[in-house]
Amino acid sequence: MPFKDPDPSDPNMLVGVMLPADAEATRDMAYVFAEEFARMGYTREQLLWLFKNPFYGGAHGAYRSLGEQETLSIIDECLNVWGNIKVSILDSALPADPELDDPSSESKIENPKSKMEKA
Repeated sequence: MPFKDPDPSDPNMLVGVMLPADAEATRDMAYVFAEEFARMGYTREQLLWLFKNPFYGGAHGAYRSLGEQETLSIIDECLNVWGNIKVSILDSALPADPELDDPSSESKIENPKSKMEKA
């Protein structure tokens, strides 16, 4: 078999399928997008821009289906729940333990083999 020819019997071949979805599924998808980005700290304007941007295909499709007012109500609802949470990552300001850094210090954890030798 030539290298670049697709093999129809290959079980790892990528196959795309389209699933039927109703308006409720589109609304649920819009909630998922709004909630995810609200949790990341997006503002109302940033979320609306995301829904309006065709680059974000799923969110933009939901925006086109639902319209701006419905999308804004979903954004507002998600921001009311998740918009007040702020995540920050801080480096630890704790001093390093000098005993852990000193290779000559003995470990406080006993080796079970040393107990067997003592007995």
